[in-house]
Amino acid sequence: MPKKSRSLNLEEFDAIDWDAEDAQDSNLAHCLRHDIDQWAVEAVLADDWIDIEIVVKRAEFAIVGPYRRWNRMLTLLFDTSENEGNWLRPVTGWESRPKELREWERVTREAWGGRREGSREQQRKGKG
Repeated sequence: MPKKSRSLNLEEFDAIDWDAEDAQDSNLAHCLRHDIDQWAVEAVLADDWIDIEIVVKRAEFAIVGPYRRWNRMLTLLFDTSENEGNWLRPVTGWESRPKELREWERVTREAWGGRREGSREQQRKGKG
């Protein structure tokens, strides 16, 4: 049932719940298909991310934050793990869309100088 995402409080969580890449319905395999790995998720969570409110189906939390190593702004969705209630489970993610990126800039009062979805570089590569 679709619902609105809620604010993420990292202090409520002790670990990140990743499945093995080859496990059935693996959250790691799903994220890797979106070019997001464990290091990207950890880097975003350790940086200046913000909560965003969007409609979600299989997640509780939605955030936008920079993955500075690769000059990317990512939107990440998380749920509370079914294995442990104090583990955060990545569900999916993507390169932030313009609206999400503008919200990050508005909230942080920073201008994002990195890659943007639909940039000429991505269009040349057939991704835009």
